[in-house]
Amino acid sequence: MTRFMAPRYFTPEQNGAVEQALKALNIGDDEGVRIFIIALEYELAEYENQGTSGQPEKPVPESPAPELEQLSQELAAVASQLGQLPEASRLSLLNSLTGQDPFARVHDQAYLDAVVAELTRIASVCKAGQRPVPTENGLGDAEKHFIGVIAEAYYECFEARPCDSGGEPFTTLLQRIFEISGLHIRLNKGELDQILASIG
Repeated sequence: MTRFMAPRYFTPEQNGAVEQALKALNIGDDEGVRIFIIALEYELAEYENQGTSGQPEKPVPESPAPELEQLSQELAAVASQLGQLPEASRLSLLNSLTGQDPFARVHDQAYLDAVVAELTRIASVCKAGQRPVPTENGLGDAEKHFIGVIAEAYYECFEARPCDSGGEPFTTLLQRIFEISGLHIRLNKGELDQILASIG
């Protein structure tokens, strides 16, 4: 009998960060995004279970430097505030940014979404702080399986093959998922291409 495995639920901040990443990359509609995040939470639980079963104990990550920890909190707060601006304030901000841009660029909602996504990404990296960087040993079986099921969920939820257009925007999304989830998986293009070739 297969043992039921509870999902690894995202925190509200992580959930919002995944939603912002999908929105910034122009991936999916509301329903597809909701289902994709649910699938992702279950696959994270399975991956973490595989990673801790019969594997040698990994070194405990170091804590982030205090300055980076504080910066992470401040950036996350700014990103949250920007994402929750009332419509009137949001339009006023975007109009002012457009009017003051030295290159006459238009600052619209897509620009604001991209700024929020980037601030969230920087906050996540700052929070990771001084954690050790993994060596170039290639992807393990658990990592390959994890990436494969995320790619399958992407294909099912968004009706797009993750290997199309040179692997974008899927590859960027995958890297953001790693960062948001606190996973230190280093992507190898050759291995990634091989995994994605069988999806769809």
